[in-house]
Amino acid sequence: MIRPTPSEAAVVANEFAEAELGDARRRRRLTAIARQLAAAPDASFPSALATGADLEGFYRFTRSDAVTPEAILAPHISATVRRLAEHSEVLAVHDTTECRFGGSREGLGRLTASGHGFLAHFTLAVTLDERRDPLGTLALETWVRTATTPTALRKEKRISNTKALALANEQDRWLRGVDAAEAAVDVATRLIHVMDSEADDYDLMSRLVEGGQRWVIRLCHDRVLATGDGSAKAKEFVARRKVKCTRTVQLSRRRRQPGGSQRKRAIPREQRIATLAIRASAVTFRRPTHYKRSADLGDALPVNIVSVREIDPPVDDQRVEWLLITTERIDTEDNILKIIDCYRARWRIEEFFRALKTGCAFEKRQLESRQTLLNALALFTPIAWALLRLRTAARTDEDVSARIVLDEEQIIVLRKASEVPLPACLSAREAMSAVARLGGHLRSNGDPGWVVLGRGYQQLIAMVAGYRLALEKK
Repeated sequence: MIRPTPSEAAVVANEFAEAELGDARRRRRLTAIARQLAAAPDASFPSALATGADLEGFYRFTRSDAVTPEAILAPHISATVRRLAEHSEVLAVHDTTECRFGGSREGLGRLTASGHGFLAHFTLAVTLDERRDPLGTLALETWVRTATTPTALRKEKRISNTKALALANEQDRWLRGVDAAEAAVDVATRLIHVMDSEADDYDLMSRLVEGGQRWVIRLCHDRVLATGDGSAKAKEFVARRKVKCTRTVQLSRRRRQPGGSQRKRAIPREQRIATLAIRASAVTFRRPTHYKRSADLGDALPVNIVSVREIDPPVDDQRVEWLLITTERIDTEDNILKIIDCYRARWRIEEFFRALKTGCAFEKRQLESRQTLLNALALFTPIAWALLRLRTAARTDEDVSARIVLDEEQIIVLRKASEVPLPACLSAREAMSAVARLGGHLRSNGDPGWVVLGRGYQQLIAMVAGYRLALEKK
């Protein structure tokens, strides 16, 4: 487990310093809780909180009617906006995750496959450069399913498409996330909204175009084009376009998705290098008959489409193929490649979810109600961001000092415990590799994941405890 240093734990605590909770004592309690949880994010509450009084204070805090997730998270969102104001444009990456819990908890609902919990839709700010640094959270919405969704009813033909669109729908969360992020950022910078194929919704895209938003969405449906006899579709149309350029990229390792999903994009894969053929074209989508007509766009939606298709994939691996719909310009090769880089940055939010669920062990939390779980989620969100930021620094920048991720005693012990001599000017990446080796990681397996880092870090913590005890006895 990557853990923040004491100074990093203080940074996390500062993410809550401006919380408006109606009482200065609650704010002090919040920052104290955040500091202790950030120092040991995967530990149980009894282990992470120093005394019985601290633990009881934590439970009282999360149960208080005066405490809300929105109030807890608001200062972190404000701090995120201050960080992204240093950039001329920033990616707002949107995605939803299921938070699943065992046992009986008050106020939770059903999930897609089995079990119960709630859903959380995040908007994560990410830089547009090669590092793709996570800058923090811009928006969070949670909800529970207590009845069959309108989309499910429509697929089961229990209601019409028109009726389904008229009802409140989970699909609306994408637009609410965009609106919340834009409202938080205001004029601090320009956002490019990035979403996976679940956001491929004509109504959403038309509203984003009408609102003048910038966005990149992966196409899911092979949409009909508003050309000729109305039979032409997007995928075949763009496949006939000339290849604009090729690019070699590293594909991230993808684990099997929970819930037994059979979607092609849920099939696990190992990390590999892929060569991509890239095409681009302006297209106009025809309005589906069950969507209402837009006053501004009429019966058609003009967008740009970028096709990414892997050349000669390994025999046993699924070919990488993306169709990206966007309002961004495609007039130059650089602009086309920028769109692809925008979508590739979407992976950061998947890593954020792992930081939250594995790094912070959020789904293992023994809290009894939806209220306390949501307050805990707001507490752990900035901590998960801090963990992700640390691992991002360790993985992507050789120049970042190890002192960003480890304290002085940890570095001393790590040098003595490492089987490989460590350089005098130790970088964050070299330090994390050494920690992972303590956990049994092999360099040939690529970058270490959350589990092996956690295993190595636990060993390092135990060694440091012995080191301190030896010093005390001298």
